[in-house]
Amino acid sequence: MSSLLKQTLAKISPYTKHFVRRQGEFAIKINELLVETGMTQRELAGKLGKKESYISRVLSGWANPTFKTITALEVALGKEFLDFHLELKCQKIFGIQYHKNPWNNVSRNPSDIKMPDVVLSSEKNTIEWTVDESSQAA
Repeated sequence: MSSLLKQTLAKISPYTKHFVRRQGEFAIKINELLVETGMTQRELAGKLGKKESYISRVLSGWANPTFKTITALEVALGKEFLDFHLELKCQKIFGIQYHKNPWNNVSRNPSDIKMPDVVLSSEKNTIEWTVDESSQAA
């Protein structure tokens, strides 16, 4: 690698490097899910109410979709691909002990999701989740 190229790369901020990498990974993931589902760009655009040219930009890594659009992509493709790694069982977050992650048993169909009842107790320093699993879709 030439010294000029090394100098130029050294000037790129860590944020920009991370953003470009993640943008590319996102595009690859959407492409993989299209292949997996057998869906075309045109079909995906139709499901999202977007132009096919926008989907093309997403698939090439040139679009910057909003969180709302990313969520719509997950619903349209039938798979969650944005993972926040929220393993809440027995983790302390902000000094609060979480005992159960109620979302593990919740349907992934957005129309089936019901918000759980949450009971906060500052004395116990806990959050207790109550989920009526009989009302949740399998």
